[in-house]
Amino acid sequence: NAEYMGEGITSDLFPGVLLPKPDYDHITEAIQNQCKQLNLQMTQPFLAKILQIYEMMIVRHGFMIVGLPFAGKTASYTVLARAMGELCEKGIEGFERTQIIVINPKSITMGQLYGQFDAVSHEWSDGVLAVSYRQFAQSQTPDRKWLIFDGPIDAIWIENMNTVLDDNKKLCLMSGEIMQMSQQMSMMFEPMDLEVASPATVSRCGMIYMEPHVLGWEPLVKSWLQEFPAHISEMHKALVKEMFDRLIPCGVDFVRKSGARELSPTTDANLVKSLMNIIDCQMDDLFDEAKFNKLDDREICAWLEGIFLFGYVWSLGGSISEDPGRKNFDLLTREVSKGGLSEETRARFHIIEYVEPPSKEISCPFPKEGTVYDYKFITEDMGRWEKWTTEIESAPPIPKDAEFSKIIVPTKDTVRYTYLIDLFVKHSKSCLFVGPTGTGKSVYISDYLFNKVDKSVYKPLIINFSAQTSANQTQNIVLGKLDKRRKGVFGPPVGQKIVIMVDDLNMPTLEIYGAQPPIELLRQWLDLGQWYDLKDTSALKLVDMLFIGAMGPPGGGRNNVTPRFLRHLNTVVIDDFNDETMNLIFKRIMDWHIATEGFTDMFKPLASQIVTATMQVYKSAMKNLLPTPSKSHYLFNLRDFARVIQGVLLSRADNFEEPSVMKRLWVHEIYRVFYDRLIDDNDRNWLFGYVSEMLKKFMSEDMNTLFSHLDSDNDGKVTDDDLRSLMFCDFSNPKDDKKLYEEVADIEKLRVTVEAYLDEYNLMSKKQMNLVMFRFAIEHISRIARVIKQPRGHCLLVGVGGSGRQSLTRLAAHMADYQMFQVEISKSYTSIEWREDIKRILRKSTFTEQHGVFLFTDTQIKQQSFLEDINNLLNAGEVPNLFPLDEKQEICEKMRQIDRQKDKSKQTDGTALALFNLFIERCREQVHICLAFSPIGEAFRNRLRMFPALVNCCTIDWFKPWPEDALSAVATRFLTDVEMTDDIRNGCIDICKMFHVSTIELSDRFFSEQFRHNYVTPTSYLELISTYKTLLEKKRSDLMKQKRRYEVGLEKLQSAAGQVATMQLELEALQPQLIVAQKEVDEMMVVIERDSVEVAKTEKVVRADEAVANEQAAAAKAIKDECDSDLAEAIPILNGALSALDTLTPADINIVKSFKNPPLGVKLTMEAICIIKQVKPDRIPDPSGSGKKIEDYWAASKRVLGDMKFLQNLKEFDKDNIPVAVMKVLRTKYIPDPEFVPSKIANSSTACEGLCKWVRAMDTYDKVAKIVGPKKAKLKIAEAELATAMSSLEKKRSSLREVQAKLKKLQMKLEQNKQKKADLENQVDMCSKK
Repeated sequence: NAEYMGEGITSDLFPGVLLPKPDYDHITEAIQNQCKQLNLQMTQPFLAKILQIYEMMIVRHGFMIVGLPFAGKTASYTVLARAMGELCEKGIEGFERTQIIVINPKSITMGQLYGQFDAVSHEWSDGVLAVSYRQFAQSQTPDRKWLIFDGPIDAIWIENMNTVLDDNKKLCLMSGEIMQMSQQMSMMFEPMDLEVASPATVSRCGMIYMEPHVLGWEPLVKSWLQEFPAHISEMHKALVKEMFDRLIPCGVDFVRKSGARELSPTTDANLVKSLMNIIDCQMDDLFDEAKFNKLDDREICAWLEGIFLFGYVWSLGGSISEDPGRKNFDLLTREVSKGGLSEETRARFHIIEYVEPPSKEISCPFPKEGTVYDYKFITEDMGRWEKWTTEIESAPPIPKDAEFSKIIVPTKDTVRYTYLIDLFVKHSKSCLFVGPTGTGKSVYISDYLFNKVDKSVYKPLIINFSAQTSANQTQNIVLGKLDKRRKGVFGPPVGQKIVIMVDDLNMPTLEIYGAQPPIELLRQWLDLGQWYDLKDTSALKLVDMLFIGAMGPPGGGRNNVTPRFLRHLNTVVIDDFNDETMNLIFKRIMDWHIATEGFTDMFKPLASQIVTATMQVYKSAMKNLLPTPSKSHYLFNLRDFARVIQGVLLSRADNFEEPSVMKRLWVHEIYRVFYDRLIDDNDRNWLFGYVSEMLKKFMSEDMNTLFSHLDSDNDGKVTDDDLRSLMFCDFSNPKDDKKLYEEVADIEKLRVTVEAYLDEYNLMSKKQMNLVMFRFAIEHISRIARVIKQPRGHCLLVGVGGSGRQSLTRLAAHMADYQMFQVEISKSYTSIEWREDIKRILRKSTFTEQHGVFLFTDTQIKQQSFLEDINNLLNAGEVPNLFPLDEKQEICEKMRQIDRQKDKSKQTDGTALALFNLFIERCREQVHICLAFSPIGEAFRNRLRMFPALVNCCTIDWFKPWPEDALSAVATRFLTDVEMTDDIRNGCIDICKMFHVSTIELSDRFFSEQFRHNYVTPTSYLELISTYKTLLEKKRSDLMKQKRRYEVGLEKLQSAAGQVATMQLELEALQPQLIVAQKEVDEMMVVIERDSVEVAKTEKVVRADEAVANEQAAAAKAIKDECDSDLAEAIPILNGALSALDTLTPADINIVKSFKNPPLGVKLTMEAICIIKQVKPDRIPDPSGSGKKIEDYWAASKRVLGDMKFLQNLKEFDKDNIPVAVMKVLRTKYIPDPEFVPSKIANSSTACEGLCKWVRAMDTYDKVAKIVGPKKAKLKIAEAELATAMSSLEKKRSSLREVQAKLKKLQMKLEQNKQKKADLENQVDMCSKK
């Protein structure tokens, strides 16, 4: 092997060098201790792999543990982590405790794994990996940290890990964050294989490969036996071990090599584990010490043997299909249970190992009758084998008022599979039932979960997978049914368990690299018992949950499920019913129908005849009508068989007087179920011939005799086309309240009835339908009406556009008095509006007794999720998580009202779960889905593959091209209102038909030669007729227009001849008027020319005066602008001074006046005020004592300040006429004084500051005024001269306007005369021309 090869290479490279063996004594001892604690067997291969993981962890920070299930991958790293922790506690250097985080990378999206930006807010949110990686990278503890990726490796998600796995050891996120890996971290991967891993990834990782066959199944058994209670002795364990050792190898060899077919592949260890699970389920009495002590050894040994053999049959033998696998397994089991295995048997089944006879005979061998699959083991006395059919004998009869869809006829299969489900559920063992469609997998599980299990303990949850199911959808559905028990822990209410039943488990589409995220999500739950919150990435622990799965065999849209998921499940195959079982089921139903409906004894033999004939047709159809790319809907299952019988059950003794009518009904139902989906004439002819053969063989009826009334050409032979007239319906007699399902005797009468329904529909509906009720349309209406009248009846109507699928469905719903629903798609239509529409449809269809028909076309499939919801409605009658809690409560209240109106025996227990299940049941019974799909292109085939319920749960009606009678009827109807002779109309009809048929033939030829499709649809035919009518109408309209124009022309010529004479007289009268008008115009022209000269002279004088006035105005404006410019300097200063005065109040003035010895600044200011106002000072003695009198302004200032209008007078002061002498004193003594400035004055008095500003402003203004004064005088003179000039100019302008007005009147009069003259000339000219 590789290890020895590596040692050989090193010895060649380093000859003579012996590599020292590492000392693993401590860690080996710790591993052994941990294996004991975990009840694991420390085999040498298992120990070697653990040590390899340890060595790899030391030298590589990224490595992979690869291998199939049961190779010991998870157990090996778990034991190593615990062993290292044990050594750390002992203080041995080099070992630390280990922290582990396990992530399944395929159970969530890439964005949820690494992190993603919000599509709307563009806000970054971390993924599960980012959070866990950061937690480990930032941790300061010395513990080892293992980030384990337990899931498939592909080339997408792991490529982002390349920078982590190489020497950079950095995780780079899209947000720009880069996180360095710590020394204690290891990145571990636990995939099953590396089939799609890229070389870039593989080259960066260390590899440890683990194989299940190296570990084998023996350690599993040994650990399992050690879990037995202590009161079970070693002798009893040895007996069980001996049976394992003796029977398992040959059983596994048989499954693998005998040619037995497993519908779902298993592994050897999985089969052994399944056997141990089944044994556990039956060991309740033996595990109970009190009951065990009451048994003697012989009884215990007998029980152990019987329990083992029963488990052996339903584990190893339960995973293989019926024929020939189970028959041969029966022979093998009987032989090895009695003694050794003969050489003949070993050779026949390719069993390698020799099987020794048992040490003693088995105490309770299998009975000789039947097979080992026909018995269950009963732990009584010495044990006994009891037939499954024993329970059937005591089964109650079918109730008289039973509904067909709810009838479960007890058979060997129903009893044994229900028993196995009960075993698994009550002992919390997950299981998987595999079998073809229609074998009852879902029915068995649903019936058990809803009707036979303790509802106070077990809570069912049904999930239907489809091709579009995602992991997030699955998680939301499950979490929507769970309660939050405490932080991070979810489960059903305390004391209950939730049983999750997943139907069509293998339907989810494989990703590009083969993973199935919904399956990986379920595996994460079964492996780890947890999921991750999709919003905050926290771990969600799941408790008290149990899994049951059901699926069809892989193929045709169904995929193989990963063995890593199947390892958790007991796989049981439910194969197709054998003939005996099918006869038992359907014959009992037929007998019940004939008895309860009161049919005569003549009908009793028909029960077995109809069932047997139907079985033969069903089996032959599966062999001969095989699916191909163009016939992808040729898929038949037991539901089709049931639909035929269900159709026959519509018969009533009131109108079925003879058995021949029921035989014709049987043919009709066979045609509706099998024939209506056929697209090929060869297939139709085969079915017609085979049905004829079955009639003769099982019912002793000749097709030609039985349907002689349908022979259209009366040649004594009934053809396939004649059977088009075979119709059964319940609407042929509208007056009959019973609505009996009866044969249509007169199609013409039925057509009249349907047309009456159509007229009634058009009266009631806003959107009227203009339909032609030809025979083809009536056939399809009867087919649609037949399906929607049955409980759980759904239609798949397949045809090209214009074939009438939608119109006929609407009419059929109206005839059945059902409510019609259809969604309206718009650009803004999303899944939110879709879900609201679905809610509305389900409520309206179930809150009353009126059924609903939901018509949905393929053109309305805006998102694939729409079909996902349709698939769920067809399968289960509900869309998971459709209704929030408040709406559910509202529904339950409504259902409670409905439930109370039933008989007490049929009422529910009143719990919310039971009431909502009643709502779902009513949805299944009262909502009828009609799907209108087109077969063109690959979309139809892909949808059938991805959503199997479209075929399994629907009756298919294939709309063939319109036959000749349909083409004739349509053309006749639409050409009736066209005005033409009957011969021409018939010719047009024939031509339209010829065009349509020949185009179809040419399209077929085009396809055969060029392999390109050209589709000729009924819409094309209607367009042809419509185009012909439009073109005919247009041509007729053109001809009528031309004819009318010719007639009008003749009329015009006649009227013109009469008008010419009249106009001649008018011409003679107009000539004198024309001469007078010409004379008036000439005279007016002379007057206008003279007046124009005078106006021109006046205008010239006015223009000259205007020029002079404009010059004077310009000069005046220049002077004014100069004055304004000079004043611009003084005015702001003056305004500032006045503003300063505004701030002064009488109180401020009183303060100044109160000074007895005023400051210098105050005295200066007031002296200046007195000088400007020309107030004389007082003369007082000189204080210095000179004896002279001096001038004192303060007393005068007080008088001035005492004036009440002091401030007002300052504001209104005549600043333009200040005497020159005053200004001279002011400018000589005060203005130059450096103390006389506002800023310094303010130090003495704020009131005087404003007065100072005013004085200085007067000085500035006076300077400017002395300059501006002469200019203002000059301006006044200039403005006076301008006013005089403008006055004179205005007089001349007035005179000019008068002259111009006079001239304008003359010109208007001239124009009128000219127009009058021109009109006269035109009249004369027109008369002359005419």
